[in-house]
Amino acid sequence: MSGPMSLLSRVAGGGMAALPELPRPRRVPSWAVGDPVAELAERLSAACSAAVHPDEIAAVLESEGLTDEQITGRYGHPDLFSLARELFETVPRRFPEPEPADDPWQVDVWRCVLRGLTFALPGVAYVLGGRWAGGDDGPFGVSRAVAAWGAAALCGWGWNQALAHRAHLHLLAQRPRAAARCLVTGAAVGACLAGAAAAAVAGPGHLSALAFAAGQSVYVASATVLLVLGRERSLLYVLTPLAVAVACGAGGLPSPAVAAVLVATAAAAGGAALATALRTALTGEPPERGPAKPPRAPWRERVRAHRGAQLRARARWFGRRPAKTGKEARTTLGRFGRGAAGPGTGTRTGLVSSLRTLPEAARLLWRADDGVTDTKGPSPYLSLPHGMAGLAGGALVVAAALTGEFVAALTVSMGVAEWLLFRFRSRCLTALRGTTVHERLLARSWRVLAGCLVLYAVALAALAAVEAAVVPGAAAWNPAHLSVLLALGGTLWLSLLLQSCGRAWTGSYVLAAAVLTAVVLLAAHTATAGTVLGPVCAGAAAVLLTAAFTMTGRVTTHR
Repeated sequence: MSGPMSLLSRVAGGGMAALPELPRPRRVPSWAVGDPVAELAERLSAACSAAVHPDEIAAVLESEGLTDEQITGRYGHPDLFSLARELFETVPRRFPEPEPADDPWQVDVWRCVLRGLTFALPGVAYVLGGRWAGGDDGPFGVSRAVAAWGAAALCGWGWNQALAHRAHLHLLAQRPRAAARCLVTGAAVGACLAGAAAAAVAGPGHLSALAFAAGQSVYVASATVLLVLGRERSLLYVLTPLAVAVACGAGGLPSPAVAAVLVATAAAAGGAALATALRTALTGEPPERGPAKPPRAPWRERVRAHRGAQLRARARWFGRRPAKTGKEARTTLGRFGRGAAGPGTGTRTGLVSSLRTLPEAARLLWRADDGVTDTKGPSPYLSLPHGMAGLAGGALVVAAALTGEFVAALTVSMGVAEWLLFRFRSRCLTALRGTTVHERLLARSWRVLAGCLVLYAVALAALAAVEAAVVPGAAAWNPAHLSVLLALGGTLWLSLLLQSCGRAWTGSYVLAAAVLTAVVLLAAHTATAGTVLGPVCAGAAAVLLTAAFTMTGRVTTHR
């Protein structure tokens, strides 16, 4: 009795806190009393509230071991999925707030505008080269020179688009030297293939046209290197003299002067591309591609930082190792600028030092990032659909150019198209992070897709109006030409969208089918090229739009 009596004395003396706390029975909400489905929803509320689709709840119910007899007899549902749908609709959604994350699809608008200009400015070279395009002895009612230029352009577009994709794979793997090596070798091979295609189409007796096609091939290959490595401004600087020459009436100059301007432009583009690739190989640093510019510092700090960056870049180029501070950069430049020759010979010694770094850069260009000769890389099969899409899309653009459509407006709009692609991916990623139900994600992604398509159509129509008003001999701004332009532009934009979302084969198949359909209709002489191009592009755009609607509604597309 001592044990129970001592326990009672402690309780009577205020020792209630010493008693262990007994578990209390769980209180069932009033709305769940007598309702088996409500009781099940209360018991599985954590799993049901975090589900984004009824199938997730069905998997939980199956893991709970519910039999068909229990589902039909106790819960009054014909099957497991019917019960899961009722639980999904009954239990409200409760999700933890996602952690703030960076948006990788943010892009500088001015970079896209600059790229649009670099896409359009090469067309002014054809104003100067038009004097070598006379006659109509070629296929499709054009001269052999124009046919050769078209063959070179098609070969270059297909090859260089696949090359750019392969180089981007190296950059994503943090292998900038492998990307530079891939670009240099691939650009050289692509220029040779494009020149050979032009020579096969033109035949003998068209040396001027073949020279123009060769320069065109060199420029397209060099532009691919500069654009992939993020040197849009260098490409714009290369093309500015050519645009100024055309604006000043260089078309009236004699042929030797025109040839000199074109050769200088192609040589400058090739030199800039080679220098950029060597600099990338020497520094081992990928191109700077920040998603969005940070807030601007005061102008004095910007000037000081810019001068320090220039000194470090020059020291990195002249030296064999990067300089970490502005003082170290100035020391390096002083060492290479003055050297042992004494004052007054800095320029010569600096030039010699920079030339001495060229063998080092060339050696690093052919070695992998880990210092071992690179024998592996991404499979060429991954870049094949991008090359097919570039070849087929280029064929449609060439066909539009031959039929007198708004090709200049379509070319300039590529900058707008690129910005809208980034905007679409950014908005869909935001919708994915802020949407808790799968059906709502579908609706929001479809609205974003429709809005981007409308914006691109408006921009394309506006650019076509400017071309019709400014460019002599442009197509008339009427519904017939606008329908062809909008169908072709929508087809190209949707194809690029599928490529950016990892569905490159779908876009390449549809574009290839459109080109084959147009060729068959033209070979059968059913209609003219202008009449065939519009319906074919409209059908391709409809198929691509259906594929885009199906693809953008998937969660895995935006992860």
